[in-house]
Amino acid sequence: MYRLLIVDDEPILVDGIYRLMLDFERYELELFRAYSGDEAVEVLRRNRIDIVLTDIRMPGMSGLELQREINRVWPDCKVIFLSGYNDFDYVQTALRHGSVDYVLKTEPPEEIVASVSRALESLITERSNKQFVARAREQLQLAVPYLRREWLIQLCEGETAFVKVEPQQFEELDIRLRYEEDVLLILGRVDHWKEGWSASDKALLLYAVHNVAEEFLTGCQVQLVEMDRNRFLWLLQPAGRVPEPELEPEEAWAATVRLVQGVLETIQTTCKDLLHMPISLAAGSRPEPWTNVSAAYDRLRKLLSRGLGLSEETLLFEEADAPPEGRVQAERDKHDIRALVKRLTGAEFLFESGDKEEWLRTMEEIAQALRPYYADQPFFIEIYYALASMLLTQVNRWEDEAKDDLLADLDKWIQGGLQANREEAVHGLAALAMRLFDIRKHEQDDRTSQVVDRINRYIHEHLDKDLSLTALSQIVHLNPCYLSRLYKQTTGVGLLDYITDVRMTKAKEYVVESQLKMHEITKQVGFESPAYFARIFKRKTGYTPQEYRLLGQR
Repeated sequence: MYRLLIVDDEPILVDGIYRLMLDFERYELELFRAYSGDEAVEVLRRNRIDIVLTDIRMPGMSGLELQREINRVWPDCKVIFLSGYNDFDYVQTALRHGSVDYVLKTEPPEEIVASVSRALESLITERSNKQFVARAREQLQLAVPYLRREWLIQLCEGETAFVKVEPQQFEELDIRLRYEEDVLLILGRVDHWKEGWSASDKALLLYAVHNVAEEFLTGCQVQLVEMDRNRFLWLLQPAGRVPEPELEPEEAWAATVRLVQGVLETIQTTCKDLLHMPISLAAGSRPEPWTNVSAAYDRLRKLLSRGLGLSEETLLFEEADAPPEGRVQAERDKHDIRALVKRLTGAEFLFESGDKEEWLRTMEEIAQALRPYYADQPFFIEIYYALASMLLTQVNRWEDEAKDDLLADLDKWIQGGLQANREEAVHGLAALAMRLFDIRKHEQDDRTSQVVDRINRYIHEHLDKDLSLTALSQIVHLNPCYLSRLYKQTTGVGLLDYITDVRMTKAKEYVVESQLKMHEITKQVGFESPAYFARIFKRKTGYTPQEYRLLGQR
């Protein structure tokens, strides 16, 4: 939808152009009128306007002065000037300040319509222009560090599956590691911050720690990931294709691991002495494929959190020998289940958007993956109560009579779920979630229906008043464009079409059943003028109002 503002100090001209543009069908237009430059400024301050059709010479604020205000408030707005004067100097000034067109008042109405069409086409072209794409790319480059951090965090925490990642993402996110090679993980923790350090101080010092690491990890490429304000992760690869070309890959990586383990104490000491920051470190004992980064990160996090009795400057290494394959697979499975649960419990947007199918699909994945671990009591309790807690959060946000029933049902599964059949308990939580989705959908439908009913009632009761989208949107406190889309989606009928149909229905009643004159009927049902009313009446019924009255009296 586009918005057109018509401005002139001659009301008859403004109203005439307004009626002319009511028949404009090429694009959906919302029309506004102003009878002075000052009135136009008020309209511009309340509404985004796409095109202004204005007289170039007006008392008070001239069209050129108005143009400067338009350029300040809505720089992309197109301005079309109307004038009774074929004044070249005015034309030059208008064009120099960004006028899109210039139409003489003596020209036929079709020229005004054509000028508005050209302005709209220019707007559409500009909004799809490559300049917008180029600007978006520039802004994306500024956001790359943030996007890279978020992506790497999601990878480490299992929210992103590496198998779905394309190699070009490494280049786009400026990840200076090789996509096709394994990576070594080192997890760090700031044991405590000096009192009085600000958030910016802490961010700067984390980068200083990273610089210290790069200084000592010679021959390695290191990617920093700030996991949160206290934890950081280094992802590391040899700077070359292999650490030592004369060695086999496994031996070369073993040499790199020995290098890393040999310098971590030095990095730790340097951070304490130079930066006054005690840090703890936990390092992997072997390189990991990218597909296993999430599980490796989880192991290091557990290792660092357990510690060995020291609260500060812990320095730990994973066991060099790989655990049995069965244990590795079980840990990987549990990690994947936790990642699924985290994705689900963190996805409030699924409830907000009503995406029932996506929620159910993820829940079924969890149920299927969890089935082999029903006998693992601690793990099952962890997953089960994570799901129950998420549902409790959603239930607590309800403020109607359904809340008590939902809480009672949820309490049954929280209290008795672990004593019941575990398959049944998990599906009980899923069924409760489906009820939440259904209740939310019912509430949304009710609210939408109330909005539509209120709009319809207002239209029927105020046919002779302003029924523009802007006026109606203020009644229900919605954006005009959104109201238009919502109404069409809900009813299948365009809001402006519905208003015209209601006005026509009432007009036909007046024409046949009353003795009102046509100009009185025009005013009663809110048409712009008798001529416009007659034109629309003829288009809708095939008869003029007078012919229709005569037919009704037979």
